This record gives sequence, structure tokens and C-alpha cells, in this order.
Amino acid sequence: MSRALNGAIADRAAHEGLTAGAWVRRLLLEKVEMQSGADSRSGRPVRRPDEDAAAISAAIRELAAVNAAISMKDLPAARMSLTTVREILIPLVIREARRPSREADR
Repeated sequence: MSRALNGAIADRAAHEGLTAGAWVRRLLLEKVEMQSGADSRSGRPVRRPDEDAAAISAAIRELAAVNAAISMKDLPAARMSLTTVREILIPLVIREARRPSREADR
């Protein structure tokens, strides 16, 4: 790719708030009439560790239990499920905050 083309792509992408790679992928997706959130996203793909994904799934299931308990007017069960959700999510959020910033890798 010529320096001029590379510069033009970088300028256009920056104007649209994208990385050059994301801008090119979006253009290609339009040309082949395809939609893909993963391909059109700007920046590096975010990969959650398997244990984080499992914790998030467990919290979502527990939130469904909260909803069920509330619909049955079982407030003690709802409170217990909310406590479980907090016990799952708070350590996950704290662990994420302690991880080095992904910006530092760039």
C-alpha cells in the first residue's frame, strides 16, 4: 500500500473515530453486502477468560432467579439471589480493575 493511500485511509478512519483496520473492514463488509459486529469493531478484540465468562453466565442465571422470586413476591429469595449476584460480580469487577490497562499495550 502506498504511503499516500495509507495516509488517506488513516485520515478518513480517524475522522470517523475508527482505527484504519476497522474502517477498511467496514468498507469491505459493505462491498460484499455482509454484516459482522466482530469484523466492524475498532481496536483489538476483547477476549474474556473462560472463568470470567462462566461467572457472568452464573450471575445472569441468578438474576433470572431474582426476577422469578419477585414475580412470586418471595422477597427473601430475591434478596438471597441478589446477594449471590453481588458475590459473583464484585470480585470480577475488582479483578478487572486490577488488570493492566489494554491502552498500555498499544
